[in-house]
Amino acid sequence: MRKIFLAVVVLLLVFACRLEAAPRIISLAPNTTEILFSLGLGNSIIGLDDFSDYPQEVNNIERLGTFNNPNIERIILLKPDYILVNSGLGKTREDYFNSLGIKVIKISPKTMEELYSDIWQLGIIFNKEQDAENILRDMRLRIENISRKRKGPAPKVFVQLFDDPLVTVSSFVSDIIRLAGGENIAWDIKNDSGIFSYEVLIDRNPDIILAVGFADKSNFPGSINAVKNHRIYRDLDPDLVLRPGPRAVEAVEMLNRIFYE
Repeated sequence: MRKIFLAVVVLLLVFACRLEAAPRIISLAPNTTEILFSLGLGNSIIGLDDFSDYPQEVNNIERLGTFNNPNIERIILLKPDYILVNSGLGKTREDYFNSLGIKVIKISPKTMEELYSDIWQLGIIFNKEQDAENILRDMRLRIENISRKRKGPAPKVFVQLFDDPLVTVSSFVSDIIRLAGGENIAWDIKNDSGIFSYEVLIDRNPDIILAVGFADKSNFPGSINAVKNHRIYRDLDPDLVLRPGPRAVEAVEMLNRIFYE
């Protein structure tokens, strides 16, 4: 009887230690939120940014402001172990959180390969290697399947984020377009997004225009191939096209269908 009692005590202590070791995570970016949920870490998230909207379970988690204006006082009271961000919080804030023993992790991939690496690294940090491996296997297989479907020359693509002034995107979105079989004509935008002139737009003459984000239904010059061939696509889900998270593979699949319909 004594042995059984001791065994039960040991099991309870082990279980308690595991509960105590569960990470307390704050996510201040929609893409990091989606990655955490895909890894099965939704129950470890104790606070979110105002823009995280997927999956549905996010509706039950406390909101803590935006990445550039988070509620610092509330974050401290929640006592997180980790804060995940897409853009830096600034050296002063990050140093302050580090001094409290809070680890700040930035997840801002510029390519799909970098996204794969980020997912794998988070899997290691949070002891979710098997989940990360399963996610990456599925994403890679789907991308490989898309690459086998490509046919003909790559269409020239322009992504309209804003229309006044004309703003486009590059970086991660360029890689999404490439994997889908297209070529982003704004490949030389140095940052994730930037102003693009109508003169250059006309000169580079895109075959396809993707209007996402905050673009109104503005008119484009009639000389552009995308206009002449009625290949301007509006009302696309910006969360799929612009968000560097696990659903990016859905964006590649969607764009591949658009490019080669």
